[in-house]
Amino acid sequence: MQLLPENRIVRKLYRKMRYRKGFDVHSPFVFNLITKVIEERHSYYRFDTIESERRKLLYCPDRVEYPDRRRKNRLRTCTVAELVQCEAITRKKGMLLFRLVTYFGSRNIVQVGTEAGISTLYLTSYAAGLACVALEASPRLAGIAGKLLNKQGRNPVDIRTGDYAALLPAALGGLPQVDFVFFNTAHEGLRNSLFFREAVTYVHPGTVFVFDGISNGKEMKAFWKEVRANPAVTVSIDLDSMGLAFFDPKLYKRNYIVYF
Repeated sequence: MQLLPENRIVRKLYRKMRYRKGFDVHSPFVFNLITKVIEERHSYYRFDTIESERRKLLYCPDRVEYPDRRRKNRLRTCTVAELVQCEAITRKKGMLLFRLVTYFGSRNIVQVGTEAGISTLYLTSYAAGLACVALEASPRLAGIAGKLLNKQGRNPVDIRTGDYAALLPAALGGLPQVDFVFFNTAHEGLRNSLFFREAVTYVHPGTVFVFDGISNGKEMKAFWKEVRANPAVTVSIDLDSMGLAFFDPKLYKRNYIVYF
């Protein structure tokens, strides 16, 4: 048992060193992605605006009731501040989403799980004229996200509330093409397989999938293995807290482990 912490430290050091700054990466696509997007730390003008809205929500005392992510079929009551503190995407991950959609020029975006709308702002703020469909299982979270996006959103976002498996086909099929999908659904466990199998039928060579929480327990780790093994996925990048999948058939199939 004493070896476990040491093993974790070794794994963390390995992850930090592996492909650091593109070292030992022979794919120009992956090299540029690591050096220009994943490891980029430039602060874009929209970041401060989005984080200012987060800070406002962190002082909101209004109480809300929403489904407990950890206990199925139960409701949790808390303040908006507590909800945002626990559920909203971190600044670091949000900035990565912004850089990804900017780098790939994604115009048609689907988000599964809004978690108060902070991540949606990061996804839809880099340019005007984007189309985004955001799915949210909790009406309360959808309401909070809607208010935030109406206030600060650069693009109109179509927020749809209900079961993800029921909503996803229409969300994907209603867009001219699917450029970017953010699966903010680590709490859904193996149900992610259903979402992924549906979404992968809509990909084109420039589509990007991002999965949050790929290391959150056995179910998500098993799901990430499924994603990597799918024939449509050529390049996958394991960031530990997030996973990226790409579908360009010109790329060699390979999984990369990158420190983030």
